Formats: sequence, structure tokens, C-alpha cells
Amino acid sequence: MTLPPPPDPAYRPPESSVPGGTQPPPPPPSYHRRGRAANGGHSVVEGAVRGSQVRTEYRGERTSEVIWTLRVETYDTDGNLFSVVPVEMRGQTFEGSVGDGDWVRARGRMKSGTLRPTELENLTTGAVMRVKGVPRAALVLAWLFMAAVVGFIVWGFVTVITGGPEPPEFSAPW
Repeated sequence: MTLPPPPDPAYRPPESSVPGGTQPPPPPPSYHRRGRAANGGHSVVEGAVRGSQVRTEYRGERTSEVIWTLRVETYDTDGNLFSVVPVEMRGQTFEGSVGDGDWVRARGRMKSGTLRPTELENLTTGAVMRVKGVPRAALVLAWLFMAAVVGFIVWGFVTVITGGPEPPEFSAPW
């Protein structure tokens, strides 16, 4: 009778972090960079999404901000968990979506240990999640309106200070 070989002492069974016992697919090569010299102060993180949450904060009666928080788990080339990076996106509304288990790439600035991207690429679905703000046309119109109002106010002050033009004389008989 022959015995099977002893188990490899370096072998560890994979730990499942997903409910139901399913293991996420092996990750593609990932990277996690920080530093100002290499990429202009932006950090890039790529990995699996965990703990995705959306909340709304209200500031005053009419102002609200949507906050999307998640954690990105990065893996080494062997598929072992390398690091967990907290990610937070803030804006009025969002375009696109992301969910737990999706593979994402985010670029942004690190602030207090949290990555703050304005855009997040969902590599699982091919979608791009981005902060959606006020359309550019509306911003241009608002700036033009504000310039007209300021011009009118300046014209009023100049007219008052300089005395303005003399009113026309009416020589019509009454």
C-alpha cells in the first residue's frame, strides 16, 4: 500500500471573501502607484470592488451631494491580497455604475489616505463611472449673465459718479 505524498507546507487554501463560498476570478496584473514624480501627483489603483455604498448628504435646503464609497482590493501576480484602498467619489449625480466584485481602475488624488477620483473605469462591464455636474452650456450662460449684470452695475456707478449726460431739453409748447 502506498501513501500519498505529504501536503506542501507552503500551500494555503484560498480564502473566500464573497458570501456563498465562490472565489473571485483570478485578477489581471494589477498595480497600485503613489507618488508625484512618476504621474503628476495622481495615484492609480486597480482591483476588485468591495463594500460599495451610496449616500446623500444635505447642506441647506436645496443643496445635496451624493457620496459613493467603496474599497478596492489589489492583488499581487499570484492572486494574493496585496492592499485595500478606500475610494470616495463626491458629486451632484453620477453617470455609470459599479458593484461589489467588479474589477475597476481608478485615477485620482490621495487625500487623508482615501483615493478621490473624478472618474472610475469599470473593467468588468466596460462602463466609465464619472461625476456628472452642471452642463458646460449652462455654465457659459451663467457666466455671460453674471458679466452682463456686473457690466450694468459698473455702468450705473460710472453714470452716477460722472453726473451722466444732460437730459434733453423739451421746447415743445404746452
